Amino acid sequence: MIHQPDCDHISDTQLVALLATDTTYLRCVSARTRQYCLRFMQRIFADTDTNLLNDVYHDALIVLYEKAKAGNFTLTSSLQTYLNSVCRNQLLHTLKHNARVQEFPTTLQDLEGEYDTTIHDSLHTPHQGINNDRVQAIVKSLELMKGKGDCHELLLLVHYHNKSMKDVAAHFGYKNEQIARNKNYLCREQLKSLVFRTMKQLKP
Repeated sequence: MIHQPDCDHISDTQLVALLATDTTYLRCVSARTRQYCLRFMQRIFADTDTNLLNDVYHDALIVLYEKAKAGNFTLTSSLQTYLNSVCRNQLLHTLKHNARVQEFPTTLQDLEGEYDTTIHDSLHTPHQGINNDRVQAIVKSLELMKGKGDCHELLLLVHYHNKSMKDVAAHFGYKNEQIARNKNYLCREQLKSLVFRTMKQLKP
């Protein structure tokens, strides 16, 4: 039977500490923060694709997990504020990469207090103490995806060669960028499932 943590009676600080040794607590983090993070990002850019916002939130969870695993992470705000801040950083990086925007609109000032400008963490920021097992698991999982549809090549194009969704759509002959975004989301979800299974196999 899968362990179901009692999320309601765990503080933010305790949750980060528990997450360092048990990924099951990602469920608690998600239940506590996901919807608010998505609404927060929608208030920044109302027309942003829902799949993209979900991708950004999942990336923020990866950042939190890796920071927690490093063992030297101290939460200086609420968990919600921290993840809002990481999502903000991640969203700006993603939209800049897709040539959608160069900076956030001035209306973001209305959201001050819901994020921390001193937090610069994102998936694209170097972190000390990155979990080497996880890196190995990603590499191994990508190898497992070879020859099984577009996912292996698509993920490499997007995340290693920094290709835009427009470039990906043209490369694979998709009708439009939205199809490329949807495919990227599905491939990322498939990779995450493989990574978690692979990490369990890597444990002694």
